[in-house]
Amino acid sequence: GALHRTWRRRVSPHLDHRDSCALMGFHLEIPPGVLHPGHFASSQFLARHLGTLPYQNKWVADIGTGSGLLALVVANKGATVTALDINPQAVTCARDNAFRNGLGDRITAIESDVFGAVPPVMRFDYVVTNPPFYPRDARDLADQAFAAGSRYDFFITLTHQIRNRLTEKGMLILVHSSDVNFAPIADMFASRGLIEHSVRHKRGLFETLSVREYRIDLTT
Repeated sequence: GALHRTWRRRVSPHLDHRDSCALMGFHLEIPPGVLHPGHFASSQFLARHLGTLPYQNKWVADIGTGSGLLALVVANKGATVTALDINPQAVTCARDNAFRNGLGDRITAIESDVFGAVPPVMRFDYVVTNPPFYPRDARDLADQAFAAGSRYDFFITLTHQIRNRLTEKGMLILVHSSDVNFAPIADMFASRGLIEHSVRHKRGLFETLSVREYRIDLTT
């Protein structure tokens, strides 16, 4: 998409080395190959939304955790977090950032394709994700943060697994960009009995971001 091309042109030259940043009260170290939340409004918009929700005694899965920012936000408010990423560099990054910010006892980082490496018995009160948006195959591990697969494979996997991973009143929360058509993804969710609970929009210069919340339709 145009947004991704613009980002690569402006930001990529600066991401060939480890970067340190302070974001939302956390100190993050981000190596090359891991999505940098400081350069993406989507990461920060979702993180701020998640910061408004209650997490005491809640279990949360953060899919595609990257730097671990979302995991840090919810763990800091009392959640026990399983931070998942298909990119082993991101898993190490998220784990290191958890300990760096004093939350290593609340965040467990696991290399996993969606829930593939998570024990089958685990259920979550919230599943949160800043997902890959673009319907194309990834060029490399780092590109997994952007590329959902040519058939939206990421979302196919997510929608097949999510009902068995949410608690009865659990919620899936994701952010999405108007840079990519959401309709095929919405259809997948509907076909799996996921009902859109609420949506919040934020209009930017190049895109409109949406945070969408889904619950399981218990009548299906």
